[in-house]
Amino acid sequence: MKKLLLLLLVLTTYVVHAQYFDTGQDPASLKWRQINTTNFQLIYPDYYEDQAQILAQKLEMVYDFGSYSLKYKPGKISVILHTQTVQSNGLVAYAPKRSEFYTTPHQAIYPQDWLEQLALHEFRHVVQIDKLNAELPKIIKIILGEQGTALLFGAYLPWWFIEGDAVVTETVLGNYGRGRLPSFLVEHQAQVVDNKIFSYDKAYLGSFKDYIPNHYQLGYYLVAGSRERYGSDIWEKAIKRVGRKPFSITPFNRALKLETGLGKVRLYESIFDSLATEWKNNDTKFVADPSNQLSKENKRYTNYLYKHWLNDNEIIAYKTGLNVVPSFVKIDTKTNKEKRVTIPGYIFEESVNFRGEWIVWAEKVPDVRWSHSGLSRIRILNAATKKMYSVAPEFKAFAPALSPDLKEVAVVETDFSSSNYLTVYDISSGKMKFRFQTDNNNYFFSPVWLNQHELIYVLLDENGKHIAKVNLQNKEQTLLPGTALGEIKQLQVSGNNLYFISSYSGKNALYMYDLTSSEIQQVYEPRFDVAYPAIGQSGTIALSDYTGDGFRIIEFQPKNALPLNEISSGNWPLANTMQQQEPGIVDFSSVDSTNLFASQTYSKTKHLFNFHSWAPVFVDPDNYEFLPGVSLMSQNKLGTAFTTLGYRWDTSEKTGNFYGRYTYKGWFPVFDFEVTGGKRASQYWLIREYQNQEGQVTKRDTTLQDYKWNETNFSANMRIPLNLSRGAFTRFFQPEIEYQFTRYGKEESTPDEFNTGDYQSLSYRLYYYQLLRRSHQDIYPNFGFALEGNFRHSPWQSTEMGRLTAGAATMYLPGLLKNHGIRLYGGLQEKSSGNFFGFSDAIRFPRGWTKIETEQLQSLSLNYALPLSNPDLSIGGLTYVRRISATFFADYANLQGSYHGGETPTKFNVDISSYGVELLGDVNFLRFYAPVKIGVRTSYLKELEDFGFDFLLSVDFNSL
Repeated sequence: MKKLLLLLLVLTTYVVHAQYFDTGQDPASLKWRQINTTNFQLIYPDYYEDQAQILAQKLEMVYDFGSYSLKYKPGKISVILHTQTVQSNGLVAYAPKRSEFYTTPHQAIYPQDWLEQLALHEFRHVVQIDKLNAELPKIIKIILGEQGTALLFGAYLPWWFIEGDAVVTETVLGNYGRGRLPSFLVEHQAQVVDNKIFSYDKAYLGSFKDYIPNHYQLGYYLVAGSRERYGSDIWEKAIKRVGRKPFSITPFNRALKLETGLGKVRLYESIFDSLATEWKNNDTKFVADPSNQLSKENKRYTNYLYKHWLNDNEIIAYKTGLNVVPSFVKIDTKTNKEKRVTIPGYIFEESVNFRGEWIVWAEKVPDVRWSHSGLSRIRILNAATKKMYSVAPEFKAFAPALSPDLKEVAVVETDFSSSNYLTVYDISSGKMKFRFQTDNNNYFFSPVWLNQHELIYVLLDENGKHIAKVNLQNKEQTLLPGTALGEIKQLQVSGNNLYFISSYSGKNALYMYDLTSSEIQQVYEPRFDVAYPAIGQSGTIALSDYTGDGFRIIEFQPKNALPLNEISSGNWPLANTMQQQEPGIVDFSSVDSTNLFASQTYSKTKHLFNFHSWAPVFVDPDNYEFLPGVSLMSQNKLGTAFTTLGYRWDTSEKTGNFYGRYTYKGWFPVFDFEVTGGKRASQYWLIREYQNQEGQVTKRDTTLQDYKWNETNFSANMRIPLNLSRGAFTRFFQPEIEYQFTRYGKEESTPDEFNTGDYQSLSYRLYYYQLLRRSHQDIYPNFGFALEGNFRHSPWQSTEMGRLTAGAATMYLPGLLKNHGIRLYGGLQEKSSGNFFGFSDAIRFPRGWTKIETEQLQSLSLNYALPLSNPDLSIGGLTYVRRISATFFADYANLQGSYHGGETPTKFNVDISSYGVELLGDVNFLRFYAPVKIGVRTSYLKELEDFGFDFLLSVDFNSL
């Protein structure tokens, strides 16, 4: 029983976050349909019928295969298809239970259809979480509903297992998978060989000091390595043990020890010790071709990616890194000196190209209102003159390439129905001049111009990736023979030769295809990995060469090319071993497009409510708190309607009230409605007088008297969140209006002096910010500002609450050293009090001071933030410290108002200030993946000649 109570206490601390997992909304204009198969409910826009029918068949094909090694067949699940987003993603959630597919493919997918990849990977997550749900004690599900399973899944199963197991599944059940993708596998290899094996905590939880490959990559090695050693059922048994024994603090670790004799830390160390031996042995045998490094040595992990020779002495590249805001830089190859050219916006993967002095890239432009929508914009920049052109493609566009005459740009496009095109736009007019689609709707990658009338590109079909070309005049496509070489990318044409990166040998190496003879040669084999070839006029080739410290730029003269027939094709022993443990590869080619499921309209109105979870506590998701009581939660499957109902008990007042909140995000404005009703309680001082027979007061007693009153609150809020982000700046604007109504009523114990009646008010708010992109190590943006305006009043003939007018501005500036930051704040507020109640302050008060009621308030603040240390320190399994930082601050305010100490009010005009320091640690507790910022604030209150101390704590659940 004690263990159950402890578990429920731990779970309720996560209920606040898990209650609503909101990924965003689709445009309100969409009309939805649904297909119900035996195991899936597909919900999709009405124009996506054909693709949804095919996907429904593919999901049913995956069902038996994807559940095989976990020995569990999950219950039916809803799959929502987001077709208008420019993002490529997929997810599975369990409160409410559903999967979401973002149907647009990206340019870095491995050689398999994108929706097939999602079906294989995301369905494995369905099996994982549903199996855990089936094994859990019923009491947890009875008490918490679906969120109980979701919380245990996220709290007990490490993300490296969750994602690693899904990557193994996509690899062994598909034609390729990331387990056969060198760029996915190489980062750990280079880290271990060039640097060292990091601690388990650092490898899993991350670092501000060193680059850490993500948990997908880590998980593949750990999940596959464990299956190779201990058999395919190791993870099935682990999930079963976690589900059946959830009342221990570390059930996953205990399950691993029972199955392998090792906890997760020792398992990690054992597997990576073996991998290190293998990788280092292979490295000693490798003989590199001569090359010359062009990029400078950096103290921190840095990547130089897309690149281009401007002339024999200058190269331009896209630079990223731990302490670098992603930007294009110009490099002097003789001195290694760099000069920033521009900071672009969010660039899609594999979507940068060059010609002459011109850079062209495809940039994400988010929809102003809808998270599940967006645009592509083609940006064309002259690196010398900084002249910029933009092209607005008709559909979602990627991988732009400038024509030889610089008048046209070719792009890969995908429309809302997942039709794929190779399209050419005129740059000056923006009009479409050419569009090509294959008969089988194949996807295109990395187009380049062969000449003014031909494009050459990578084509994905049911057999993998190939290289093909198309004639723009007659739309005739030709496949280049012998180019089915695994993963193929990053094409570059030089004269009669086509250069490209291929995984054919088991590494990403540089190959050359002779367009006349069709002969293929390997031009350069790397130690670890190479990418983004750039061919100079003299024949010198520049490459991004991967090391443990990131992609550096090298140059070499191709002298030791090997014919393709002298190169052994790559072998993937770990993936092959995993494949032998499965029943086979899913054969998607057997899909019958004429075999249709019944489909019907999916009504948004009829599906506004979907109650999925409850809790024996009252949960307030807005204030991140929970109180004694009960709560019932609903979220519809389209993510537009959110409901919380409950009863909460105030332990200090010993009163309870009912609560209801409804949020609707399916229209352009967002609407929030909230109502509470019940009793409130407080105390007042009562003076009792005792009189003698003559009526004279002989004694007075002052006693504290309890009283209660009835209170009903209602609020209605309308806001319009507008995402105005463009280029290097994140921009957001939100106008907001709120109506509030409160009714106070007496009961028997309520004193006569208590003000009853109705109180109504309106509040208006405008909020805007514009922030420059940050590097991983930056504490503040290097530049940006935020503006906020508030006005509140009570315009109706109810009890007067006064009015409030306030404005505030925040400015961000760079500090003295890298990663340091300055934040300036200023606010001004005027407020008049009402008859009994007034409005709360809308601008900041100096830190450490207790708020004072004022009529005018002016506030200024200065923060200087800097990192002190990135220790990557593990304290047992309890705490992992990634960064320690300090923020020095100085706050000032001028207060003007009145206080009532006698018969007439007395005016005051005072200055108050505080200054001090906040010491903060970025930490993870108990190896839980969500990072915590924890610290203390010491303030010196100058006018009081006193010190104040505060405890600081925040949890970043967005990282989950």
